[in-house]
Amino acid sequence: MHPKTQSLARQRRWQRIGLLAAAAMLAGASGCATSRGVLDIRQPSLANPATGPAIKIVEVRDQRKFEVAPNQPSIPSLKDRDIGNKPLRSRAIARKRNTYGAALGDILLPEGRTVEQLTREALTAGLREGGIRVVEPGDVDYDSAVPFEADIEKFWSWFTPGFWAITLEFQSEVRVSSAVAGLSPTAVTLHGAASDSGQAATGGAWQKVMNAGLADLVRDCREQPSPVVPAVVAQARAPQHAVAEASALAP
Repeated sequence: MHPKTQSLARQRRWQRIGLLAAAAMLAGASGCATSRGVLDIRQPSLANPATGPAIKIVEVRDQRKFEVAPNQPSIPSLKDRDIGNKPLRSRAIARKRNTYGAALGDILLPEGRTVEQLTREALTAGLREGGIRVVEPGDVDYDSAVPFEADIEKFWSWFTPGFWAITLEFQSEVRVSSAVAGLSPTAVTLHGAASDSGQAATGGAWQKVMNAGLADLVRDCREQPSPVVPAVVAQARAPQHAVAEASALAP
């Protein structure tokens, strides 16, 4: 056999082996790939700093847009019959796929847990790590704390098949804003991302990439809002100081 013919035959043989290996990896990793999966992703709680400006997260809104058959796996998706189910969407965090990238079963947070709750926990941890006190209803200074809101634009994990390995990715985007009466609103957009390549899309692999992405969101929250929140707190207190000074100067 001609050397070029032998080389071409070897290449084709290895390609077939690679495709079979990829299929075997996915079959072994996702025997229940067509069914619904549940992952309990948790953000460890962190105590408030002893001192520092106080804010309160008054609302977290899930603004993600879901599609039945998106052209990119990074776009949140659910099956047609589930796309209008708001409680289900609030728990959806990923979608399984086969060797060719076709969408299969989804992955949800457990019942009673939502993406809004998980995002609130991540923001709270990041702010507290950055020296900001995040107070809760019932805390002494809750009423006087500067109100913040958060809109979840992205929070999704997805699967990309490969020749020898698969890649799992996670991406989040959260817009945090505060509007104090009579003052200009302040906003910052936070991001969290992670990716991990491996041989199989196991539950542990999904958990690993999501935990890493959530940690990245916490890091961005810790680093980005730190200059913003004290400024908002100072703005909110400025009118109060002005009134107090005027009262002190009054005859």
